[in-house]
Amino acid sequence: MPTVLAQTAQDDARLRYRVFSVFVLGLVAFLGARLVQMQIIDREQYQDEAAGNAIETKIVRPARGYIFDRNGILLVDNETTVSVTVAPRYFDEADLPLVAELAGRPLDEVRARYAEITERSAYQEDVLLENVPFWTFARLQENQYRLRGIDFREDQQRRYHGPARLTHALGFVNEINADELDQKREQGYRLGDRIGKSGIEAEYEPVLRGRVGRAFVLKNVHGMEVERYEGGAEDVDPESGFALTLAVDAKVQALAESLFVNKRGGAVMMDAKTGGIISMVSAPDFDLSIYRDGFTQAEVDFLYRNPEQPDFNRATQTALPPGSTWKPFMAAWALEMGMIDEDTDLYCAGGYVLGRLYRCHGGSHGHIAVRDAIRVSCNTFFFRLMNDTFVNARHPDGIRMDLDVWGDWAHRFGFGQLAPLDIPNQGTGLIPDSSYYDRAFPAGWGPGYTVNLGIGQGNMGSSPLQLARATAAIANGGTLVTPHLVMQQTDPETGVTTTPSRRRAQPVGVEPRNLQVVREGMAAVVTAGTARRAQIPAFGDFAEITVAGKTGTAENPRGKDHAVFIAYAPVDDPQVAVGVIVENAGYGSTTAAPIASLMIEQFMRGRIASPQRNALIPFVRAQRSVGRI
Repeated sequence: MPTVLAQTAQDDARLRYRVFSVFVLGLVAFLGARLVQMQIIDREQYQDEAAGNAIETKIVRPARGYIFDRNGILLVDNETTVSVTVAPRYFDEADLPLVAELAGRPLDEVRARYAEITERSAYQEDVLLENVPFWTFARLQENQYRLRGIDFREDQQRRYHGPARLTHALGFVNEINADELDQKREQGYRLGDRIGKSGIEAEYEPVLRGRVGRAFVLKNVHGMEVERYEGGAEDVDPESGFALTLAVDAKVQALAESLFVNKRGGAVMMDAKTGGIISMVSAPDFDLSIYRDGFTQAEVDFLYRNPEQPDFNRATQTALPPGSTWKPFMAAWALEMGMIDEDTDLYCAGGYVLGRLYRCHGGSHGHIAVRDAIRVSCNTFFFRLMNDTFVNARHPDGIRMDLDVWGDWAHRFGFGQLAPLDIPNQGTGLIPDSSYYDRAFPAGWGPGYTVNLGIGQGNMGSSPLQLARATAAIANGGTLVTPHLVMQQTDPETGVTTTPSRRRAQPVGVEPRNLQVVREGMAAVVTAGTARRAQIPAFGDFAEITVAGKTGTAENPRGKDHAVFIAYAPVDDPQVAVGVIVENAGYGSTTAAPIASLMIEQFMRGRIASPQRNALIPFVRAQRSVGRI
């Protein structure tokens, strides 16, 4: 029996030994296989993960695209600057006083910026000090060993070349904010990136920005760069943004801006055939360079607490009554509708009676036809077009221009709606309909409320852009052109130039023969009417530039009237169309008309030629906007 028990114990021990041996061998085999997998099969994956502890990807920002005028004059390029960055995961906040001292910056300012960075991300490197001078860079770099997480990077700031400022057309570039970053992170934007905020810079941001590059660098435990990873072999070079060529003429723009000093208002000159914007002025404006170095308190007050609103684009966002510049459009619509023909004469006894007397401009004109009605700016003629019923051979049962018809024609000419312009910040103006009057006058309204619309007064508003575009439609024979600032964009790598896509021009629906009647009336305004100051006579080798136009003095119940003028030139082959509004400046003939004619001459001759015309410049500059709207 003892022998059997001993044998059983030996067998159990032998079994346990075998099981243990198999387990150990299996464990060793498993660990060996894992080592083979990690060190041989998956070596590259784990090598990359390990390297990630020391390798950091740095974004290399591309050069933003340059901007040129139509003649190749450089308007905007870039300047290389140095920024101080901070990586919060490495940085000790207790070192902020030292950073402020070395940089010569107020500690409160540096603390506020650091708090802003850490609030957005505690791990991602961001700009602590932007566009620092060389001495700041040198002092911080010398002490970088004491400042874990502090580093430097090259940035590019926009640089503007005068004399044209083009503030509202160009727009500005500034640091991306949190909301923009949420929307554009997938497009490769990062904290500290600069992005177009307004004007062309915003509208053409994807084109101007280019493609970011990436540089891989080795960093030590202090967050300091040691060397380029793999000698830079893995780096991705950035691609510069496209260059833009504008339709703008920088010399015309500079002249126009100088004519608007001490004024509020706007002016737009465009190619009457293509819609290319040759000049876009909004006054007052400001120097775009203030966005480069951060705002002073005085600059913040000027931009955002100024009742003159220099950041408001008066060329595209204004909604002021056009005054008598509206009359050529009324004439074109009435002719097309068959209310009148070119020889129809209406009687003017010095006013129009509709419950009360609506006085005429210039007294009694007697029997007057459409060309002369435009030339002398007869209010009575256009009151009647707005309110009377006309019976004639074409319309034996009578026809009239009611509010809905008037509004439809206005929309066909681009009023009361946004233009397909290639910058944001635009207003629709105001073309009222019956629902508008129902809301504005719930107690009731009638013809006495709308008759003033026939002369561009009352509850309506337009911008210089809308006036210039509608004037171009009269000048070019009936096409509502598509206004645009950018003519072409050029790839800096290949030199290939393309034209941005834009909406097709639309016919306004007025026959050329009817527009010709209106053009003849507008030409007479300049030769024998209220806009004689707009004449551009021959001088030396320069032939006369014939101008057609219409003055307007828009009544302003809260102050001095607004000066308005529309024009195109030359009369026989229109090349340009202009719309000008100068707020609180009085008569269109004395302020707005000379501005437009000087712009036309500068564009078509390349300079203001005669001494008499040059003497007009200081006269216009001396005009001022009085008070506020």
